[in-house]
Amino acid sequence: MNKIFNTTFEVGLRVLLLLHTVSPKGITIDRIAAYDFITVYGKLFGLSDSNLHGDNNYNFSEFSSRRLTCTTVLKELVLDGVITVTHSSSGYIYKLSPVGTEFAESLSTDYSKEYMHTAHKVHHHYSGKTDEKLIAEINKLAIKTLQRR
Repeated sequence: MNKIFNTTFEVGLRVLLLLHTVSPKGITIDRIAAYDFITVYGKLFGLSDSNLHGDNNYNFSEFSSRRLTCTTVLKELVLDGVITVTHSSSGYIYKLSPVGTEFAESLSTDYSKEYMHTAHKVHHHYSGKTDEKLIAEINKLAIKTLQRR
């Protein structure tokens, strides 16, 4: 499942959609990885009627590799000029560039529309939490889910 849905190309497209969702604000790599995971598995978090990548017993195992993949993707997107990066007290903050905004707005598949719809819910629900609390919440749900099995 991970190889089908989480190539660097696809994660890159999702990052652009995600950054478009939080625009004009920027977010850290930890928040990008967390928001992307929660958006893809929105049903697990009570934010969507279904999981974009389907239901499976190993979805939480994807989260650990998500940040590493995001690191690679963000470097590529910065080099391509579709996102910008600035340093703040919270760490590096990533935002869409004007070219990235134009590209994100051109994505109009059913998948991208559903992704953005859920991403808006995720951002609205979690924007008040710190990155640390956001990741802790994912980990807590992972443990809870494993204990039920």
